[in-house]
Formats: sequence, C-alpha cells, structure tokens
Amino acid sequence: MESLAPADVVMSDWNIVVIKHNGNIIEKFLGYSVRDRTYRISSQIQDYDAENKTGTTQSGSSYTFLDAPGQLHPVAQPVFDMLDERDDVEITLKFAWDDES
Repeated sequence: MESLAPADVVMSDWNIVVIKHNGNIIEKFLGYSVRDRTYRISSQIQDYDAENKTGTTQSGSSYTFLDAPGQLHPVAQPVFDMLDERDDVEITLKFAWDDES
C-alpha cells in the first residue's frame, strides 16, 4: 500500500480498523475516498469526532465522513481481508454493523 501525502479526504462506507501487532494497537480509517474514487487507509488516527463526522491522522490528513461508520465499501473490503489473512496481526472493525440491512 502506497503512502499518500496529507490531504483533505471525504470518505463514505468506512470504519475504523483496529490493528494489534507486536503488543501495539493502531487505529486507522479505512473506506471509500469520494474524490479519489478508490479505497483509502489512513495513518494512525489522532482524533475522531463522531458528532461532527471528522477526524485527523498522524500524517496531517483531515477526514470528513458522509455517513456513520459501518460496512466497508466493496473496494475497501479487500484491504481489510488482506490484513486479516496475516498471521502476525489481529484486525477488527471498531464499529459493528448489521449486515442484514
């Protein structure tokens, strides 16, 4: 996965990915970047404001969310699946979603 320069990102169909690796816990935004029309996985989250649907990351990017966290967009799901296949990490989604809706 390539690293992107800090940006103002507008994201939909997203969630916070919690990655446990070597005793460390990292949280990243993962979802559909509306402007880029592809998935985006952030650097470490610095701040998430659910009420205002915004967030910032360690790299300096600012995120605006069009919807509440939930099911990942189909282009972002393979990124989660790839991470989930690794034996050296434990990965979960921070916010549950109802897959029957």
